[in-house]
Amino acid sequence: TNNYVSEKSESDAGWLFPDGDEVGSLGYNDMFADMFDSIEQKKLPFETFYDGYVVNAIIDACYRSAASKKWEPVDLKVWRGQTSAGSGKEIKEFDSDHILIKKEVMPDGTIKVMLKEKKSGRIIEKLLS
Repeated sequence: TNNYVSEKSESDAGWLFPDGDEVGSLGYNDMFADMFDSIEQKKLPFETFYDGYVVNAIIDACYRSAASKKWEPVDLKVWRGQTSAGSGKEIKEFDSDHILIKKEVMPDGTIKVMLKEKKSGRIIEKLLS
């Protein structure tokens, strides 16, 4: 059976909580205001066609990754970002076996780190006390 209700429904059973201001909550007002302001002021909007191109290339890589069950490269025919050495994020060592990808303080004060194992390339999460 197909349990699809709609893209904005949390589930197909139990209580559903409608959004009283869906247009505002989903950012439509801001998006259209930015678009019309950009047209009137003859300037680029906050998000451009190129931004959409990059996002779609990332989504395509995600679909390929889901099918292959491994990391897939993001295929961008046109790259407008920096390419010189040192232009990206600096690599931070966590310990002798791991590279620090992300450090986050949780609401309870616990620190969560996302690490990459140097030998295998596997990504892991760890909670620090």
